[in-house]
Amino acid sequence: MLALLAALLAYQAPAESTIPIGWLGDRLFLRASQGLGQADASTFYSDEITGNQGDRSRWTRQDAEISLPGLGAGGDLLVTLRVQGWPPDAAGQVGQPIVDLFANDVALGRFKPTEQWAEYTFRVPARVDARDQLTLRLHTSATFTGADRRPKGIRIDALHLHAADSALAFGIPAARPVLLLVLCGALCLLAFVVLLGRPTPAFVLATLVISGAAITLALARVWAAALLPWLVAGLLLLLAFAQRRALLALLARLLHRYARGAALNYGLTALVAAWLAYVAARASATLKPPGLHSISDNFPDSLLFGLLGMGLLLLILVRGRAGLPRLADAIVRLIGSRRGATALLALACVIWIGYEAAVIAQLPYVGHADYADNAVVARNLVRGRGWVVDYVTQFYELRSGVTRAQETWPLLQPVWIAPFFWLLGASDWVAKLPNLVFMSLLVLMIFAAGARIWDRRVGLTAALIILTNYLFFRLVIYTTSDLAFVVFAFGAIYALYRAQPESQAPGTENRAWSGSWRLVLGSSVLTGLMMVQKPSGALIALGMGLWLLGQAGRRGWPAAGPGQAAQQVLRAFAPVLLWGLVALAILSPYIVRNYALFGKPFYSTESHDAWVLGYGDWEDIYKVYTTQDGLSVEGVPDRSWVLRWGFDVTLLKLATQARAVRNYLLPPWLDQSRALSDPESQKKALLFGLGAWLALLGMLGALRSRRRLLALLSLAFGPYTLFLVGYWHADEERYFLMIMPWLALLAGYALWRGYDRVAAIGDRRWAPAGLTLALTVLFLIGQPSWPYNAKKVREEPALYQADTDAYRWLRDNTAPADVAMTRLPWQLNWVSQRPALMVPNTADRAVFLALARHYHVRYLVRDTFAQPSAAARELIDGLIEDDELGFELVYETPPYPAIVEGTPADLVTRVYRLPADYGGVAASRP
Repeated sequence: MLALLAALLAYQAPAESTIPIGWLGDRLFLRASQGLGQADASTFYSDEITGNQGDRSRWTRQDAEISLPGLGAGGDLLVTLRVQGWPPDAAGQVGQPIVDLFANDVALGRFKPTEQWAEYTFRVPARVDARDQLTLRLHTSATFTGADRRPKGIRIDALHLHAADSALAFGIPAARPVLLLVLCGALCLLAFVVLLGRPTPAFVLATLVISGAAITLALARVWAAALLPWLVAGLLLLLAFAQRRALLALLARLLHRYARGAALNYGLTALVAAWLAYVAARASATLKPPGLHSISDNFPDSLLFGLLGMGLLLLILVRGRAGLPRLADAIVRLIGSRRGATALLALACVIWIGYEAAVIAQLPYVGHADYADNAVVARNLVRGRGWVVDYVTQFYELRSGVTRAQETWPLLQPVWIAPFFWLLGASDWVAKLPNLVFMSLLVLMIFAAGARIWDRRVGLTAALIILTNYLFFRLVIYTTSDLAFVVFAFGAIYALYRAQPESQAPGTENRAWSGSWRLVLGSSVLTGLMMVQKPSGALIALGMGLWLLGQAGRRGWPAAGPGQAAQQVLRAFAPVLLWGLVALAILSPYIVRNYALFGKPFYSTESHDAWVLGYGDWEDIYKVYTTQDGLSVEGVPDRSWVLRWGFDVTLLKLATQARAVRNYLLPPWLDQSRALSDPESQKKALLFGLGAWLALLGMLGALRSRRRLLALLSLAFGPYTLFLVGYWHADEERYFLMIMPWLALLAGYALWRGYDRVAAIGDRRWAPAGLTLALTVLFLIGQPSWPYNAKKVREEPALYQADTDAYRWLRDNTAPADVAMTRLPWQLNWVSQRPALMVPNTADRAVFLALARHYHVRYLVRDTFAQPSAAARELIDGLIEDDELGFELVYETPPYPAIVEGTPADLVTRVYRLPADYGGVAASRP
């Protein structure tokens, strides 16, 4: 009742609001888009900086709409727009346009903007029904297109709305804001009563919240009306948080209830029958089995197949209802036995890892970018040069030469490669041998974790899923640091979970901790290695540390005297201290090295890339940003660039990254909100669609029995995911590979839990159907990876061939100090052992040649595996065709047929020698 009264009183104040268009929050009242289709006809363009003062504004199209909700009814309103017309170069041709303004389709007037900012005020008569919403529509008589080729109308940076007459007798409120304010009052009171447990202070706090909302409704009406739905949503979440124990208990009871009873059994039976019918139909349509005439065409082979089929049919008829269930149970017992599971896992590892070893032996490359970078650094370590490389890949500063301390990628992966180089020599296949070791360790760890947390069937299933997954196949055939990162992250989390079991007898928690020092120490060692392997692992470690603190705090504070209390607290938190200190001790050499070289504990060019990637094209990280020698005026990217890009672009980037996380981790679901729906989600799930659904079902089942494990996983990967979405970029699968073993374990748990339920039906007579379903599902999770793996092995070597030939030519025909400019400096240096410079992403001829002169570039390589931006390619083509410069073609590979983005193409890599006098570059340098 107080909320209702406050809302009615708020509407007696004159309506007044100001909307700074182009600033955060204006999207509550207008739609914005960069699209040029019909659906975007009445939207604004993205917000952008106006002039040099940091102000912001938006360009309209020919038509634009602004919606102002919840104004209520009363007298006339005055609307003031602050507008700027066309710039002089556009207006000088045809003059400024005429702009018409409409309010709820009622014409208010027209104006002609100028080249300067100016305010235009219009009266909205009371007869215009603006009680629930006032829609302002602007129409310009013409548009102009500048360098960006967008058809633009006028620029607006502010809208001010106020009552024409402040002496109103009674204002009629809008229904929706009033109802929302009343709902807020009810939710507030309920939430505070539950949280505080005392109705009087809850009533006072609820009154303060409602008073604040009502005052906002009186002073900034459209803002309050637009934000009230969000306030309701926030209060609902607060109420849910206050009742979280009751809600979780209800969910647990529901899961317990729906996991029992005959209805579930028969539902699973029907599901099995429908699923097997579907699989058989799909297999028939895909494989297209031959007709009966093939029997005569393939005699006597057809006789053998017929005898085999008849034997299976007789087995079914003879063994019948008793034999097949026993056979299915025997197979499942074999899979779950110690010897059977170990033998099956060993056989799978020998076959698959042997296949991967054969693949890496024939692939003539180490990989792209940071993959090749790891191999280069390892080779330099073996040669006694340390963590250095002989190439410059980005232009955030001018260096004295191309040799530099390697800073972008972590330090640990080259350490694993270096011993193999020292023993067997530096080559493509030797660089990948550590991957086979880490893959074997990962599979064994997954099997052991699944066997201990659930059973051996789950561990074996999860290990096979990860072993054959195409993403892990890719980690093996490249010299990437991600595979070891997954191993360390999985081991660290599993050991930490083992150190604090899921359930313990009351009063035995501290004794359990005292018996798990080895697990805590092992987890801390693996956590330190994880952070050195990839520094972003520090965010995973942060979540693990929070979980560990929570587990220590759950044991409670003692009620004994001060001496015993201190002893018990020390005993409770000693594992946390040990875990943190050991992990930091392992990380400390990396921090010391960064301080010595870069003056920061964590330094990487990614700290600049983060403010470019996701906001524009990928190639923008190779633009020239340094202001040294007047090469650029932009400066080095930092967090202030968010304002330069604009709020719309920033929010779009965040939405894109959140959508990528959703596609990777959750099941495909197309009938969801437009913001999250993605038709490609079926192809992007890390475990594919079926595996993602099983992982979700496994997580729901684990809410009952493995809640502590789910809490650890949520805390470990939550901060890391937020870091990817908000700072870096999440739209690469490899950033989520450390979650995949746990997803596979949850999927394996759901799979075999489903088998157990199906097999229990009708005195285990349905066990064969359950086993068939389980094996079919396992096949459908693994099978989509096989075509990808085959395509990698079949098509990818041809993509590297032309570039590799050109790099070998440089190795054999140039001096060791000759610098080559290339789009692939990592691969060029690995193969040719020549210093390299990245092709700058610039269209400025002077900047391009100045960088070439500064780094003493002698050769230019036109690679084929990766290309610079279109502007850079056009510039290079012009330089090559300029006879005055005299770029000389010295090597050209034969055309290699390859499949580029699904299309056949002939790849030719060319090497050009730069003239000795294009800027004082000597033929070679010592």
